Amino acid sequence: MRRTSIVVADPGPIFRAGVKHLLGRESDFEVFEAATLPALSQTLEEQQPDIALIDLELPPSGGVAAVAGLAPLYEARMIVWGFEVSSDAVLAAVTAGSKGFLPKEISPAGLIRSLRGVVRGEAPLSRGLATLMIDAVHGLEERGRARERAVALSTREREVLALVARGARNRQIAQALSISEFTVKRHMQNILHKLDLPSRRAAGLFYRSAFESAGIFEMDRTA
Repeated sequence: MRRTSIVVADPGPIFRAGVKHLLGRESDFEVFEAATLPALSQTLEEQQPDIALIDLELPPSGGVAAVAGLAPLYEARMIVWGFEVSSDAVLAAVTAGSKGFLPKEISPAGLIRSLRGVVRGEAPLSRGLATLMIDAVHGLEERGRARERAVALSTREREVLALVARGARNRQIAQALSISEFTVKRHMQNILHKLDLPSRRAAGLFYRSAFESAGIFEMDRTA
């Protein structure tokens, strides 16, 4: 019987050894270890494993970056996993090329079952993580709609809105942008009108929920 080769890429030596010991007890698994991205890349090159189980925090830049860089180069099915995972992390990993996402809280039997499923072509994603990913997709859709609404804003109005979202008062905004407080008030009126928002607070919430994590305004300023 051909064994499934797996590389466990994790910066924690005790955790990594524990997973290797668990999987090594199964007759159909062959297990390798890697503590960093360079070590993982070397193992993929030399051992050509079937599966790479990659920690979300893998040094130096994290599991998502590792998958994005390695998935196009190797045939190994890459699975990211981590503790206390956010919806954005799940979506980012899958978008980068991960074939699934597992919580590190998974039971030993659940991990073994999931990895065997990967061999059969299944995509491991628990019900809870699937819900997180759906939420993340919905969040992207909302940000997309918000971006469409924000197209009506001028560059200066976007700068004012970004400062409002950070809690700046009119005087602070005026000083930061070298404009008068009267001009700040006029920009604020225009922002509320164009975005169809009822208040300054609503405008700040609009920016934080729709743009701050995506950095859209920051990208606009450097485009």
